[in-house]
Amino acid sequence: MARPLSPEKRKALLLSAVNAVAELGVLASTASIARGAGVAEGTLFTYFETKEVLLQELYLHIKQGLADVVMPDYPHKADYRDRVQHVFQRYVDWGLSHRAERSALGRLSASGLILEDTRIRGMESMQTIATMMEQAMEDGAFIDAPMGLLSSVIEDIAGRTIEYVERFPKDTARHRQLGFRMTWEAIKA
Repeated sequence: MARPLSPEKRKALLLSAVNAVAELGVLASTASIARGAGVAEGTLFTYFETKEVLLQELYLHIKQGLADVVMPDYPHKADYRDRVQHVFQRYVDWGLSHRAERSALGRLSASGLILEDTRIRGMESMQTIATMMEQAMEDGAFIDAPMGLLSSVIEDIAGRTIEYVERFPKDTARHRQLGFRMTWEAIKA
């Protein structure tokens, strides 16, 4: 009879994968990921059938962690500007406190290995934001552009804002305010 899987080992493997992918990209070996989790490489494959499955699960794990920071207290009834500001500032909060996850997410997203189905599943926990953006475009509050482009603009400016806050911590409030202002100017109609 097969032994039940340990949630702690799965979590340790995902945490190790975050750090390995953040440092080495998707070329990080399964052996180094297993070693970082304190388990044998064969154990990794007990939890994730292939490295490709591990990378998909890692992407979903990181996206859920991001949603766990962005979605609490989301101002559903606020105007579009305030809702975008909430998302932007929470994304910056997440990026500042989850450097390895931010780096790993960037590397995973750029790798071409994340399946479209995985990307869609990764957005499910933040569907409220996608719905808001679609509604804002329909209402003429946002420029008429593909949703992916608008999302990329927000993420890219937030990423640059995070970098500036890290480099110039004395100007944190100013950089966060400027970052949001640039984001809003870029997407509003």
